Amino acid sequence: MMSRKVNQVDDEHLDKNLLAIVKEIEDGLESVEQHVPVHTPNLEWFENLVVEQKKTLRKRLFMDVALFAVIAMFILSAVLFTLYSTPIVFVAIQGLVAVFIVAYFAIWNGKQVNET
Repeated sequence: MMSRKVNQVDDEHLDKNLLAIVKEIEDGLESVEQHVPVHTPNLEWFENLVVEQKKTLRKRLFMDVALFAVIAMFILSAVLFTLYSTPIVFVAIQGLVAVFIVAYFAIWNGKQVNET
């Protein structure tokens, strides 16, 4: 019974200390808010920022699509050249790619099953 009363006294003491600390922190934050001016940029600045970001993203999208098209044409040219010049090599490459894809997904699925 005595230990329960001691625990209650300790809890009340901790609560008082905690409330005092919280009050000091709140007072400190209020004084910081009063001394540091808060400047919110105007709406025009935000609109200009959005326009600039859209231009940058549009330019980047164009470059990404152009790079994709060039790489795709190169790959298709290599595949068609291999198909018409040496069909045996073409079939071998297709077989290796199929085996690689199956092996990759088998390993990936095995890792995923083992993790859960």
